[in-house]
Amino acid sequence: MVARIEIELREPQKRGKFDDVIIHLYKEDEHYSTNINFDFNPLYSLARDKESIAFDFLFFAVLIYNIDRFVNRHIFSLEGWTREIVITNMPVLHVDKFQRVKAKMDNAINFLTGDVWNINYCQSEGILYQAKENIMNWGDISVFEKVCLFSGGLDSLIGAIDELETISQQKKLFLISHKDLGKEGIDQNNIMTIFSRQHLYENKYSQIQTSVGIGKKDMGERIARESTFRSRSLLFIGMGIYVAYKLGRDIPLVIPENGTIALNIPLMPSRRSACSTRTTHPTFMSRLQDILFELDITNLMYNPYELKTKGEMVAESRNPNILRQLINTSCSCAKRSHTHYWDTRGRNIKHCGMCLPCIYRRVSLYLNGLDDANQYGTDVFNGQRFNIENLNLKSPRDFRTLLEFIRRRPSIESIEKELLINGMCEVSRIHEYALVVDRTLDQIIAWVNASGNDDIKRKAGIR
Repeated sequence: MVARIEIELREPQKRGKFDDVIIHLYKEDEHYSTNINFDFNPLYSLARDKESIAFDFLFFAVLIYNIDRFVNRHIFSLEGWTREIVITNMPVLHVDKFQRVKAKMDNAINFLTGDVWNINYCQSEGILYQAKENIMNWGDISVFEKVCLFSGGLDSLIGAIDELETISQQKKLFLISHKDLGKEGIDQNNIMTIFSRQHLYENKYSQIQTSVGIGKKDMGERIARESTFRSRSLLFIGMGIYVAYKLGRDIPLVIPENGTIALNIPLMPSRRSACSTRTTHPTFMSRLQDILFELDITNLMYNPYELKTKGEMVAESRNPNILRQLINTSCSCAKRSHTHYWDTRGRNIKHCGMCLPCIYRRVSLYLNGLDDANQYGTDVFNGQRFNIENLNLKSPRDFRTLLEFIRRRPSIESIEKELLINGMCEVSRIHEYALVVDRTLDQIIAWVNASGNDDIKRKAGIR
């Protein structure tokens, strides 16, 4: 079942935003439309650019993200997952360059979202955007040495601290933040507020925070939104590259994420194509970097933690005192709004405790003497509403599957094979990546052995 997409650019009605870009979705004889909501002003205030190839890539990423959110998998797939999405007129200024990378770009996004994309480019006459009358003056931008993505999660917090601890004298770090549902913005703001009040890394960083989301108003019949957010990483990278490109063609983009999540090895064969994210998967990063080079964007992207577990990231922090102070301000949860089975609620409880990111977070903190079950809506070891035996409940699925995975305890060779099946193209480094997964399993086992009851240990194969 093909989802056909057409893009319409209208005259903007508001300054500072792209909210008059219309996405038309066609399904056989049905037609749905919505707009995008992109607060471009914070980025534009720095770059003052809507003509470069980096702007083209940013606007492309914004559209892909919104289209991904608009095309619901349950409606537009035969098996509940893989969609076929045809974009008939993706507007770009540098159309020749994008047409040359069409096949590579399609394949990269296929890998990222688990779908089949067919993106056809057309010549844009210029993106319609009216800047606000009074926009910020950033002054001397030559002081910035790197750009770093900052989501408000634990990995990005560690990444920001480590980069700020090692930045050159007289140089600064540029943090790029994206908020969609709003809660990420609160996390980011809380961390930045503590930085400011305590004069941490004063005059060593600047931040841009902006939002991109699908429009709230449908222009006609409403259609359910997609909820997986698989392409959010492309959007985030697009923002980072746009800023890095403006600061200098040699300014790198740092994308901090632990190797366990980056590799995201499926815990069971049935989840191979449906793993939650491939944000910084080495294959996606490599493919996208090659595409950027072909587009004449020479800024390097890299993940300094691709061979580290989350626990190792915490242990090796360049400033453990600041990190410990801010850990509970960060949020790693993938399902923080799913509160139905929580035993503990409150304004300070923002982790479900049941999803894989929450579990990996707890493991990493346990290894460093910082695990606190009271920070989670559900303690998977002692939850009152959390019933691991009930196979009909979705809430215990991640933990149950993880216990089954460590009970099977695959060998290094088996992990290498699974990584290859799951799309790993960096064959020369496959053993290094497999060792990351193996160490992660050791760390999870240590946590379960220390905190789990006899029944949970039995399910994990721990004697």
